Amino acid sequence: MKSFVVSLVNRVSLSVGAWFIGFFAWWVSTGYFLFKPSRRRASVELYRIVFPERSLPYHLYCTWRQFHSFASTYSDRVRLYAGNNAITSTKGREHLIELAEKGTGGVIVMSHMGSYEVAATAFQDLGFRLLLLLGEREAKQVAANQRETMMAKGVHIHVSSERDDSPFGGLEALKFIREGGFVSVAGDLVWTDQRTRTVVRFFGQDVGFTSAPHLLAMVSGAPLLTMFTYRAEKGMHQVEISAPRTVKAPSRAERDRTIQASAQAYAEALEGMVRSHPFQWYVFEPFFPRDMEEGLNR
Repeated sequence: MKSFVVSLVNRVSLSVGAWFIGFFAWWVSTGYFLFKPSRRRASVELYRIVFPERSLPYHLYCTWRQFHSFASTYSDRVRLYAGNNAITSTKGREHLIELAEKGTGGVIVMSHMGSYEVAATAFQDLGFRLLLLLGEREAKQVAANQRETMMAKGVHIHVSSERDDSPFGGLEALKFIREGGFVSVAGDLVWTDQRTRTVVRFFGQDVGFTSAPHLLAMVSGAPLLTMFTYRAEKGMHQVEISAPRTVKAPSRAERDRTIQASAQAYAEALEGMVRSHPFQWYVFEPFFPRDMEEGLNR
């Protein structure tokens, strides 16, 4: 029912304008803030970790901003699929161009920050092949017609669930890379096998990040890049792509340590982005270990 409503509002917005879904999403986000204490509590605890020196009212303010920043992504998405340019700049695009010319492909580590549709658009503009690995929740946020539009423009989509045996689409992802394509997978949240976690230091806490993109880069031998998108102003976004790096273990015994080091490097980059754009990291469930334990005990 929820996916049907989102799809319907998206279709109406494409006809009458992005303001419609923006208005609708603003009120839905306000309702979540006021009447979904578990969601509100999770974000408040998130900002308690990010801003430990600030008070509860400030953490509530951050939560309000986060909820409504996420609401704005729906109207931005409609503008994007209506054909409006949503990207002001793509920093580091030369790294993608160089890898594409070499035909090596690559692993793109994304995050639940900003808009992954904007990142996909950056690939479309450059004409590169992209396999986008989504969790079931992310996929449900994208209307079927919008997903078809992305696929028509060369973006392949694989939806993974908790029932999947492989954390990164298995042979499909490996084959795609070896054919010179790029595979994008989230590096912050674990939405498949919970055993694929690797412990990193993040905002002074020991947190389990997914090892999937780092393992995929190691197995395929393809370079790994980190991509972030964030909303700048007036619905415009900026894309930042890191220089490529290899994830290669000197020996079989060093595999876990190499993956952990790669995940730690990503965690440090994500922490820097969250500090710069704290309302655009869209995590709405308990994320840090203590918060997750308290959530289970409630």
